[in-house]
Amino acid sequence: MHFPWAAYLACGCWITLVANSEPIRPREYWSIWLASALCWLALLQGIRLAYWPLYAGWVALSLYLAVYLPLFIGLSRTLHHRYRISLPIAVSVVWVGCELVRAYFATGFAACMLAHSQTPWPGMLQIASQFGAYGVSFLVMMLSAVGYQWIQAMGVRFRWFQADKIKGNWAVRLVHSVVIVAAILGSLAYDRSYQAWIDSQKPIKPLGRILLIQENMPTIFDGDSIDSQIGWQRYEQQTSLAAKSLGPQERVDLVVWPESTFTGGIPRFDWDKSPGVPPEFEDSESEFEYRFSQFNSNHQFKLNRIFDSFSEKLPFLLVGSDVLKVRNGKLERYNSALWINPEQPNAVEYYAKGHLVMFGEYIPVVSWFPKLVATFGMGQLASGEMAVNWHLSSGAVVSPTICFENVLPHVVRSRIAASKSLGNPPDILINITNDGWFRGSSILNHHLANGVLAAVENRRPMLIAANNGISAWIDGTGRVQLALPPLEAGFIAAEPIPDGRWGLWQWLGDWPARILALFAFAPAMEWLSRRFLKRNKVEK
Repeated sequence: MHFPWAAYLACGCWITLVANSEPIRPREYWSIWLASALCWLALLQGIRLAYWPLYAGWVALSLYLAVYLPLFIGLSRTLHHRYRISLPIAVSVVWVGCELVRAYFATGFAACMLAHSQTPWPGMLQIASQFGAYGVSFLVMMLSAVGYQWIQAMGVRFRWFQADKIKGNWAVRLVHSVVIVAAILGSLAYDRSYQAWIDSQKPIKPLGRILLIQENMPTIFDGDSIDSQIGWQRYEQQTSLAAKSLGPQERVDLVVWPESTFTGGIPRFDWDKSPGVPPEFEDSESEFEYRFSQFNSNHQFKLNRIFDSFSEKLPFLLVGSDVLKVRNGKLERYNSALWINPEQPNAVEYYAKGHLVMFGEYIPVVSWFPKLVATFGMGQLASGEMAVNWHLSSGAVVSPTICFENVLPHVVRSRIAASKSLGNPPDILINITNDGWFRGSSILNHHLANGVLAAVENRRPMLIAANNGISAWIDGTGRVQLALPPLEAGFIAAEPIPDGRWGLWQWLGDWPARILALFAFAPAMEWLSRRFLKRNKVEK
């Protein structure tokens, strides 16, 4: 993320393997997979810091992701050498196809895409508003391939690798070059034109003033409920400090706490008052009702403590909390974002996280056995089903996501599309996350990069409130206006301005990438069909 130019060097190394017509033996493909696995292990090593069972998840995820590099090389070579597809087109199409598959397969993992390497250069990101992060990855890969062809065509050779002489005429290379240059210049011009429009409209009325609170709260595996309560107090004190630093006359529209931080050892209780007590609680009905009243009293106490920090008009609250939902005597536990209106503090609304994290919030197969899950110290989480939007006093509409939900481009887009269909499109995207699991590792930077691309894709400011960091205010061009360092307490007083520009991504989503994926995996499907027909013929 800090060295965007390094992405082009890496692409150049992969492209040399694709360009060479000499066969690659199976043993060499295994070597490529092993090298890729080592890179992924280094890139994602922060996962292991969360909890000891995640060592297995870290290794398993890295070994799985490593498959995509030899797959990319094999499919690209087939398109280029067998089907005579030009090198830039072949590698770009296959790379996007592989990224799309891993964004969906096995619940999806879209972090660390090629596009994310370009986040320090916002001008290169603007094509994402039309084709998503996949469009940026396509552009980077194609630019690398065209550059490689020109270097080879000019007679440059590398001692450590002798590629085939570049095939094809100059006209084709020139067309590729013109397309690449036009795409880059168009992206830069679009970026500059928006900045010029912003300058001409100043002063622009912000959508509201939103306080993003960051502290260092222990994660659930680091301590007990008392530690959780201490963490809650840190957030309450940091909120009070933020309110005092702004002054009593400064209006605050919304205060945002990260994922899980409002729980404080006591979750929000949502009970329909129906007869029956969930088997998870060894209570009589009277004891269960008393427990419910105590939970609600604690909830009200916490709200009062926060609101006491604001002497003038009270802000809305968007805070991360566990929610225990009891319906007809059955218990479901959600990782949620609570929305509290200061004028109706008891009428709490909440968004329940819909896309759970594998190995973090559930373990495949193991999650089918609740008692076994409990031995790992994890609670059984349920998945929410509906996207929720809320209105600020200013009229701005906010749309929440929790944790790594903003890592998946199609998830964020689908939430916005669903809101638009109901006539309630969001103006601001807010992600609350507890990144304290990762101890300030590079996972925090990867998560921030996903937030940057999500802002550009959907042309909406993205606000991130992260426990232990990195909390950030990102505008619709992908520029990080303010960010807090990892592992440091603080706050951001964000004043996002409206954007909401239209782009193909908002209309088509990842359908262009899906079409490219069909072309990318056509050789694999052809090979499988031949094997199937041959087997059937032998059996007959």
